[in-house]
Amino acid sequence: MGKMIGLTGGIGSGKSTVGAMLAELGAYVVDADKIAHEIYEPGKEGFHKILERFGPGVLGESGSIDRGELGALVFNDAKALADLNAIIHPLVRRDVAGRIAEIMRDDEDAIVVIEAALMTETGWTGSAGEMWVVISKPEIAAMRLIQLRGMEAEDVRLRMAAQTSNDVRRRFADRVIENNGSIEDLEGQVSHLWRTLEQD
Repeated sequence: MGKMIGLTGGIGSGKSTVGAMLAELGAYVVDADKIAHEIYEPGKEGFHKILERFGPGVLGESGSIDRGELGALVFNDAKALADLNAIIHPLVRRDVAGRIAEIMRDDEDAIVVIEAALMTETGWTGSAGEMWVVISKPEIAAMRLIQLRGMEAEDVRLRMAAQTSNDVRRRFADRVIENNGSIEDLEGQVSHLWRTLEQD
């Protein structure tokens, strides 16, 4: 019998690093954030629905949706953001569910990890059996984003302010992975949790 894990964490927490570690250990990782990006592509259902709602002003010169332009439109407009989420989230969930069904059909003992940034914000666990949350202290996450991704400090501050707090994430979590130290420390925590999964 397979297992389902919902994996989430704030920007700069190291969620994607944990997802990659779990994939190396043998998990099937379904990246909901990557699927969300694909939904914006020209010709996709999400692309047409976004144009219908927000108009051609969100298109870039290439004919693709300019996510920066769209983000600016919805960032300070709660109604517009709710409308965008109402378009994107159901399509992501449908695609994720399809991919999980395919994995389980091929391997009934699969451990499937659904990696998504906004699980706690949207109240979605992807029907996961457990919720794993990667937590980093805000100052450490901010430092990673500035040093490793080259983001501006003010942009980091705004993005982090718009997210759920670590306290709220902890309340949703079945397992918490604290990522404030070295990569070796993180690997140790992930390996330990993986072994507990295999033993269940």
